[in-house]
Amino acid sequence: MSDTDYLLAALIMGGVTFGLRALPFVARGVIAHHHRIQVLGRRLPVAMMVLLTLYAVGVHNWSSPADGRDQLIAVAVVAVLQLWRRQALTSILAGTLVYMALVNGWLGL
Repeated sequence: MSDTDYLLAALIMGGVTFGLRALPFVARGVIAHHHRIQVLGRRLPVAMMVLLTLYAVGVHNWSSPADGRDQLIAVAVVAVLQLWRRQALTSILAGTLVYMALVNGWLGL
């Protein structure tokens, strides 16, 4: 393939990517009131948090319960904040910060 072909392919891929990213904003008026979109809006944040939690706990080597202490504390923080505040972004960020603080020894635990 020539340089022009590569450039054309990159421009086409960029245009398709931009179009797919812009579609929800352009079609917001049409899809915002659709029942399935509303259901996804309610359930997807929690589903993503469950998947991230299962992945984070699953990749750890569990030779003893003390090995996963930091992860279990972070998971508990996420669960408590989610049940209390019902804000997925806040829960995920707080859990990540707590986990990073524990792993790096910033909290002295």
